[in-house]
Amino acid sequence: MKNPIQMIKQCIEKDEPYFVLRGQDICALAAIETYYKEVRQKVKNPYFIEEIEEIMKDFKAYREEVSKTKIPD
Repeated sequence: MKNPIQMIKQCIEKDEPYFVLRGQDICALAAIETYYKEVRQKVKNPYFIEEIEEIMKDFKAYREEVSKTKIPD
């Protein structure tokens, strides 16, 4: 999996917008599930699809473990 800090630094250097989701964000899992559906339809790289699936699983596990999400910061 790519280093998210490095990715953000690259975006800042290029003046490119970026978007961050946190596990505690009540909307994050739904956003990732929707993104995952789009990736499955439009991306051919199986490694990238697998990466997004792992991220989605991590968010689901976090939600089950913590069971406390909130409005995004």
